[in-house]
Amino acid sequence: MAIKEKHGIDLLGWLEGVPFQSPRAITNVENLWALRDVLKEGTCRWAYMTRQQHVQFQEQLAEWRTAGEVVGKPRKKRSNMGRKRCRTESAKGKPSKSATFIDSSDEESEEDD
Repeated sequence: MAIKEKHGIDLLGWLEGVPFQSPRAITNVENLWALRDVLKEGTCRWAYMTRQQHVQFQEQLAEWRTAGEVVGKPRKKRSNMGRKRCRTESAKGKPSKSATFIDSSDEESEEDD
């Protein structure tokens, strides 16, 4: 979904019985051989979508999302979800220590002369 939505590229000819995943993750040897064969023949390939197809796909995704369907894989929740995060000094409005400005006075330079 993410590749189709962002780049407008579609995968054509993927096998029906094989779930869409990395070939490395396919554990059934027969499915892997079948996928290898269609890739060698060129019947399974990546292809650019036309502008009209891309717009239609984006509209369809928007309809699904407004209907409340989860489209694509949801992002992983943070491990500290629900806990208060500590703030850094710069986030509190204080300048960081490395940003302090030291003004040299003219008195010191006159004494050195």
